[in-house]
Amino acid sequence: MDYFLNGSPKGTTLAIPRKRSIPAPEEEDLPNPPRAFQASFFRRMGSLQQFRELFDFLPDVEYFAKDTESRFVAISAGMLRRIGAASEEEYLGVSDAVIHPPSIAREIRRDDLEVMRSRKPIIDRVEALFARTRARDWFLTTKLPLYDTAGEVIGVMGFVRPYRAGTSSGVQDIQLQRVVAHIQEHYRDRIPMAQLAQLAHLSERQLNRRFQETFRMSAQEFIMRTRIQAASDDLLSTEKSVADIALEHGFYDQSSFTKHFRVHTGETPLAFRQFRRIARKHGVSRAVEQLPAEA
Repeated sequence: MDYFLNGSPKGTTLAIPRKRSIPAPEEEDLPNPPRAFQASFFRRMGSLQQFRELFDFLPDVEYFAKDTESRFVAISAGMLRRIGAASEEEYLGVSDAVIHPPSIAREIRRDDLEVMRSRKPIIDRVEALFARTRARDWFLTTKLPLYDTAGEVIGVMGFVRPYRAGTSSGVQDIQLQRVVAHIQEHYRDRIPMAQLAQLAHLSERQLNRRFQETFRMSAQEFIMRTRIQAASDDLLSTEKSVADIALEHGFYDQSSFTKHFRVHTGETPLAFRQFRRIARKHGVSRAVEQLPAEA
């Protein structure tokens, strides 16, 4: 390393190392052009799907890809765990309608179509998605269009991560975070709108507008959706009766629960439980063949 002398504050001299510039690489070492170098390496890989192994190690991030009919062509291991699926093959070629209640599946399909039509991404949209654990019912979804070699849109791809109120991810509205956390803790109880508005230091009208802007539903609808999601988890993970689940999740009785459940999912609680249990045990196609009668 080279040195040079420099005057100190007291007039003495100190030997200070001089940084030597890094020599530029020889011209023959540079890929020419860089994109050709990259393309050559990717050809050696044989398939870019090798990158999927890397994505599966990203914590709390699930990825997917779908064709123009919103049928899955790729699903990450994390998403498979969330929906309780045994293998990716089980869901290739099927749509969100098999995973989610009809109302949620329609919202997902509408967003897919918008991304494909506009060729513009959707970034960090908060939405309710099916999960086997009630702690992760709300998610942030990002979607982008997928193109073929001719530049035509052939589907959508994206990733999903948990929405956590009160963290740096997701909703940045502190007032709304406070209300969401309260609902998630007390959804079994009767929660008056006035109480939520007071908690957020907003009027009821302002609070509902915030919910519509963020979750695309009113605060009361959010409460009901939270109850339905938590009840759905119990339907799939416990042997409790429908009547017991209804009472434990803030519904007056089984009849009231069934009515609200059908409005939000398009199915009765019993049909919901039977279909997904058959799908997990025997596969989606078998479950479709044995669709239970409405009960």
